[in-house]
Amino acid sequence: MTNSDRFRESTPYLSTSLSVLFSVVEDAKRYEAYLKDNHQEIYDHELAEFLVDLRDETASTAKRAEELLAQRLADGGVH
Repeated sequence: MTNSDRFRESTPYLSTSLSVLFSVVEDAKRYEAYLKDNHQEIYDHELAEFLVDLRDETASTAKRAEELLAQRLADGGVH
């Protein structure tokens, strides 16, 4: 079991703000994986651009979320 699996299992018991941070990180991973796996199948140029923008913006936000999450978990959670 990885740390993220343990965190995911305990998410209902954590405060809402930590769960939101974790969701942002998971969303970024999901968007990246979707584009990696399906980039050849997206024929709508406008939609493809939107998905790339969404991936890039979410990745940036996820990096900050990871930092905040790591800080909060190191401090024992949100007080």
